[in-house]
Amino acid sequence: MLFNQDGFFCIDELVNRQPTFRKIMEDGVVTEKEVEDQGALVISMLKQIEAILEPEKLKVVEQLLAEMSVLSAIQQYRELQDIHQSL
Repeated sequence: MLFNQDGFFCIDELVNRQPTFRKIMEDGVVTEKEVEDQGALVISMLKQIEAILEPEKLKVVEQLLAEMSVLSAIQQYRELQDIHQSL
């Protein structure tokens, strides 16, 4: 399920259930190699999706990924902004 009973997007729960996330986080340290490996996995999966989706469906996925990336970027920016303002 993408949403809980209250209508909230469950991305944190989805991430926490991913074996890749659990393995990376088990020692509490994220290495450059882990980031590179995760990036390679994501690229591989994107190529799989690109190969099997019809162009109009691929466009929706592309927009979704772009907007999720925007959300992530502005959340990070907001956190940095809050840290800067508290100094």
